[in-house]
Amino acid sequence: MKEVASKLSGKHKKVAFITDATAATPFAQRILSGVAEYMQKRRGFVLQNISFTEILSGSLNRRFDGIIINLCAENTRKLLRTLNGEMLPIVDTSAEIENPALIRVDLDIVREGTMAAEWFLRRGFRNFAYCGFHGSTTYPFDEILENAFASTVRKGGCRCLVFDMPPMTNEDKQYLHFVQAAIAEWAATLPPRTAVLCIQDRRASILAQACLKLGRAVPDDIAVMGRNNDITTCVCAPIPITSVNSNLEGQGHAAMRILANAIDNPVAPKLRPVFRIPPLEIVERESTAVYPVDPPFLAKALLLLDETMEQPLSATALAKAVGVSSTTLRAAFRKVLGTSLGKYALSVRMHEAKRLMMEERFSVKEVAARTGFSSQAYFCYAYRAFYGHPPSQSRNARRDFDYQRKGRA
Repeated sequence: MKEVASKLSGKHKKVAFITDATAATPFAQRILSGVAEYMQKRRGFVLQNISFTEILSGSLNRRFDGIIINLCAENTRKLLRTLNGEMLPIVDTSAEIENPALIRVDLDIVREGTMAAEWFLRRGFRNFAYCGFHGSTTYPFDEILENAFASTVRKGGCRCLVFDMPPMTNEDKQYLHFVQAAIAEWAATLPPRTAVLCIQDRRASILAQACLKLGRAVPDDIAVMGRNNDITTCVCAPIPITSVNSNLEGQGHAAMRILANAIDNPVAPKLRPVFRIPPLEIVERESTAVYPVDPPFLAKALLLLDETMEQPLSATALAKAVGVSSTTLRAAFRKVLGTSLGKYALSVRMHEAKRLMMEERFSVKEVAARTGFSSQAYFCYAYRAFYGHPPSQSRNARRDFDYQRKGRA
């Protein structure tokens, strides 16, 4: 068996995936799954998952054809010193430092913040807040996400409050308890009907728990959205957390695709632009299941449109369910939302259809049924009319990435 394995590995290109921790974080693990998915489709590669502590002990002395790293800036610099100028293609998925030896593949943080703000604005929110680490040097993307979210909110004519972490004192023994107390104190000051974007799902879960302890209803009083769509954290939160799907698997897939090309077509080291991986979608859960609009019957109607998507209600049936005439309901849609009931209902179904198509778990026929279309043919016609391309094209969006010039946030 050893001889067979040796012959097999000799025909394959060897790739190392290097992370900071002994056991990869959930985020690094999801990047790694994207790497593995690409390798499974293309074949011809052997992958080894290595922690940075192993690198320090000399484990990188074996021969690799390329490396993908998910390291902090300090460890990235140490790795480059360890390689000592060896000509080896390296794809950096943290993208924290500029170096000619690195090909940087990062998430599109700006688009994530913009997407979250636009989603809340479409819901009708007018009060906004951002809960990050505020000034942390450990997470340089925090400020980028905050600025993208806040600037989009301001373009919508609103302002954005920002969580400001107070300094720790000698009496603050446990960091987690300190953070929980600080977030709870901040949450108590938020105005009613505030939409909050958190830097990650764990922080969103802490905020939701703090709101509930304060007697502030989630989502009716405070709507909470996380980031990264860590399913375990989101579903196990006090109230399941809506989250921005940052597309970590897509980042890993793109990193491996770029590395494979760099292995096949070596070029001299040079400072390259960053490859930006766009987020997939907002994955909605109970923490944002509210429409902060008046009159109350309109908010109820909007929720019913979400809940009855597989079997859409007629305008008459929807009006009856919320206790008004269809004329009154149609007028409310135009006055408050600036569109007709029919156009709004179609947009809700189309956004859900696109999300399902990008998940790649359902056939076109199944997506059509889940979004209330009686036939696949009519669904494809409506989808193309709405988005300008057929449903099948949306599946490719998971693997798309942008090539952005250095210096663009």
